[in-house]
Amino acid sequence: MNGTPVENHFSSAFGASGIVLLLILVAASSFFVPLLVTAAAFFAVGWVWVIFRYPIGVLGALLAFMPVDYMVIEIGKFFDLPYMTLVSGFTKEVPLLLLLFILWRRNGFKPVAADWFLLALFTISAVRTVFDGTLVNWVTDFQFVLPYFVGRVTVLTAEQQSRWATRAVWIIAVLAILGMSEVFIFGEGPRTALYLATDSVTENGTLTAAFGGVGMVSMREASTMVGPAYFGALCMIALVLWWVYLRNPVPAGMLAAGLICSVTRSAWIGTAVAITFLAFAMKQWRRLGLYAALGLGLLVASIPILGLSDYLYYSKTGQDSSAQLHQASIMTGVELMGENPLGTGNRTVGARVADENSNAAWVETTYLAFGAEYGIAAAICFLGFYLSAMWRAWRNQSQLGYATVAIMAGLGVMMLVLLMHMDRRFTCWVFFPIGLAVRAAPQAVKSWWHVRVVTADAGRLG
Repeated sequence: MNGTPVENHFSSAFGASGIVLLLILVAASSFFVPLLVTAAAFFAVGWVWVIFRYPIGVLGALLAFMPVDYMVIEIGKFFDLPYMTLVSGFTKEVPLLLLLFILWRRNGFKPVAADWFLLALFTISAVRTVFDGTLVNWVTDFQFVLPYFVGRVTVLTAEQQSRWATRAVWIIAVLAILGMSEVFIFGEGPRTALYLATDSVTENGTLTAAFGGVGMVSMREASTMVGPAYFGALCMIALVLWWVYLRNPVPAGMLAAGLICSVTRSAWIGTAVAITFLAFAMKQWRRLGLYAALGLGLLVASIPILGLSDYLYYSKTGQDSSAQLHQASIMTGVELMGENPLGTGNRTVGARVADENSNAAWVETTYLAFGAEYGIAAAICFLGFYLSAMWRAWRNQSQLGYATVAIMAGLGVMMLVLLMHMDRRFTCWVFFPIGLAVRAAPQAVKSWWHVRVVTADAGRLG
């Protein structure tokens, strides 16, 4: 991660303001301000200075920290450390907002079709929330917007992209191995105690059904993430990055093991779709055949180890309650959109709302959730944003473009049955590279007339 300082117009003003503020804090701490508050203020000033001075290095560090952020904050709450909620925001949203401002001033921003679709979605949902919704639920639905626009104003060299991708692969690979200790050694006890102590979502004093499955003997791996689905998706992303940027089979084996232990079928299918796309786009069919055979062998070998025989049987025969819930969720979303073309608001729709309102409609499909909450137009805008961003990334015929399209294809499969846009830690690993690829894509030719004029000019010059 590049630590090259960035010159900006605000360095002098910020430096002078920081010195004045520190002097005020020193004076205040001598009289009536607690030492802890003074220390926190000093840290905050220093942290903001580092962000202004080394934005690209800070951005890389933030992305590297995102997969473990949830567990770090939860453990801090478990041990009653003060201000953990404030610390959580100051290590994510605040730095990302500052980075957005700094990198925008440095690199500029020119909107494209994907941005206009996203702006339309944002506007429609905001208006709908004013009439029937809550600000908290609306903000939760748009966790992905901030990392996307940070990516839109970020410029990385090919060397930086490769370095970041390599580190991302190894980070998730290590977490995959560490997370297996919960599956094979510690069991559900530690995580259950942690969630109960920190008021995380549980069911009657136990982990939710998301950590198990019909016929399963062991628990599903979530590692440092809030749940198995998000960790399975992280393994999928890391495997895509490995395929594009690395050749070392060791991290691939670690990631594949973590993906299997997450027992997230949509992530399995998403990974298969993403890797198959990469093999054809990069013309690596022999490599696909080799690793497909190895992956299938690893999955078969894991069946007795994880006790998945009954689980896979119930899934195959359609007796799995989870699959039935997904099907019912899709039907509910379709019916709500048909009955309420303008949406029902974000108070009564979604898995998140269902945790607080037993009468809430269960819509666990990302595409339909936007439509059920904010209307058919909102669903169309989200789909337009996603497809136009994918198309623009595809036009960037590079490692970044291939990896981004593959990630979006795999995530697109997962969003058919899951809400994958609401975890602010996970969205950084998806929508930042999407924004980065959209930024790096070449400009499209404006029209057929432009092509004719340029071709004619070239002919005359020739």
